[in-house]
Amino acid sequence: MAKAQENTSENTRKSPEQLQKEVNSLKELLQEAYLEIQKLKESLQKYENPDDRYNKRWTMVTKLVFLVAKAGKPLRSAEIIPLLIDREPDIIKKQDSLEKYISAFLNTAMKHGRLVPYKLKGVRGNFYCLPEWISENGELLPEMRMRIY
Repeated sequence: MAKAQENTSENTRKSPEQLQKEVNSLKELLQEAYLEIQKLKESLQKYENPDDRYNKRWTMVTKLVFLVAKAGKPLRSAEIIPLLIDREPDIIKKQDSLEKYISAFLNTAMKHGRLVPYKLKGVRGNFYCLPEWISENGELLPEMRMRIY
């Protein structure tokens, strides 16, 4: 009770002009926070629903090829999996070993020539590339090799 009386006596000591300044500064802060929240909501909407024509009804091979093409650089399976989880969050619940599940589809994509494996010395596993990123002599194009790093 004593604190409430102190607060009210403190507020009564302030002039109406001071109180109005405080109200105005709080309004400005609130408006800035509101604008920031709106920006964050927009970016979250773009992140959750990107307008890049991704289709959940595609086959898994097509989804993997799309993710590699969308990244614009060769990807390892360890890089593909988080991208796939972002697009298909329910896949974690459906599969016990996501690595093995994806590996089977990556092998199918390679078998059908939709993805090409590229082995970089000193790096465990393969990078998966689109066929157009590989030269006629079987080497990764220099601009794509630069994007790996």
